[in-house]
Amino acid sequence: MKRLRFSILIILAIFIITTGFGCKQNIINQAQFEPVALEYWGVWDTPEQMQKIIDAYQATHPTIKVKYRNFRYDEYEQKLLEAAWEDRVPDIFMIPATWLKKYQDRLYPMPATVKIPVKEVQGTIKPEEVTTLKTINSLSKQDVKDQFVQVVYDDVILDDQIYGLPYSVDTLVTFYNLDLLTQSGIPEPMVDFHDLVEHVQQYKLSKIGAANQVLQAGVALGTADNIPRFFDILSSIMLQNQVEVKGKNFSPLQSKSSATNLAEVFNFYTDFADPTKAIYSWNDDLPNAFEMFTQGKLAYFFGYSYHADELRKRGVQFDWEITNFPKTRGSEGSVYYSNYWVNVVPQKSKNKDAAWNFIQSTVNKNIVTNYLSPNKKPTALRSLINGQLQDEDIRIFASQVLTADNWYDGYDIDLAEKYTADFINSVLAGEIEIDNEGLAFFVSRINQTYKKQE
Repeated sequence: MKRLRFSILIILAIFIITTGFGCKQNIINQAQFEPVALEYWGVWDTPEQMQKIIDAYQATHPTIKVKYRNFRYDEYEQKLLEAAWEDRVPDIFMIPATWLKKYQDRLYPMPATVKIPVKEVQGTIKPEEVTTLKTINSLSKQDVKDQFVQVVYDDVILDDQIYGLPYSVDTLVTFYNLDLLTQSGIPEPMVDFHDLVEHVQQYKLSKIGAANQVLQAGVALGTADNIPRFFDILSSIMLQNQVEVKGKNFSPLQSKSSATNLAEVFNFYTDFADPTKAIYSWNDDLPNAFEMFTQGKLAYFFGYSYHADELRKRGVQFDWEITNFPKTRGSEGSVYYSNYWVNVVPQKSKNKDAAWNFIQSTVNKNIVTNYLSPNKKPTALRSLINGQLQDEDIRIFASQVLTADNWYDGYDIDLAEKYTADFINSVLAGEIEIDNEGLAFFVSRINQTYKKQE
């Protein structure tokens, strides 16, 4: 009789367990394991370029599916604003690091922990894959400082919180046409700006025709509208020449030495577009500098890794190489200008934990290489720099990333760039002078962009 009662209890227990009456935790877990679909937006990377990194993440997160979509740059910000108005924001999107303050109020900073379903192997005698809900600690500020290059730490932490993380940090480098240098008797590319002046002036690297027509340009410097990333080039020269541009306010005139250096930088830059100067090389009538470089009519062009990708795709018919951005002779160390995008999560995302887990997981060195290597992108992680120094395609970019920097700390980088272009154009047109009054006007306009718009 006892044996019968025992058997009945076992059968009853099995019935309760299998029908779910005694397993509230399992029911909760099933609800938590409902599939999550993350919408991910970007610009420059195609879905094909992003697929490997998405696949690597989804392999260990079977309940999370990531759909990536890219847009044209000229429509991207408008699409983001429209999505916010219509309450259909993506869960993750990429923005330039210089947009972080502009979008800060709409972003959800990294939480201290995230709860996420994870596939893992359990058991020693008979290992099997199971999906469990885990609480995972997020990266700390110290982790960001230890793992990423310095410029990332400086940019992504706002009000003591982490607002985004990048896969890559690009830096401004020098592209040069080796054939044009050889024809002019120049054995090696420039190392510093003194070399550049010598190459243009002494070696006649620029060929000037009648009516100041530029037949062959030594370097693309001096103007704004037809030089890609002119703002970055000018900014790099400012940083190298100790112009005091960094800070919560734009104050390059706060000391006499900084004000003098700012004037020298603008004079140096615009002299290359002044026909009365010996280093005249460029003007507004020329085509886009990158296009002129691809045509073999420009000796030196300053650009990023995506310009190298485009040159490889086009298969240009001359020998081109890459070297470091030129130094200022006599300066201590080298400062290189950074331009990069970060992954962020909007406040309105309905899947914040999953979104931040995706970002943190995919910036890890074990996964991010699935993106960096095939796409020839320079790393943002300290641990991958030495390996990239062995890759000829990205070696120069990787060599600059440790000392990469930028300076803009306002709310509207696009407007700051426009004001800078306006100032350069006014100088070239003779409408404004590079003197105390002219520079004060320029500084006041840039500072307008440091005021938060309500």
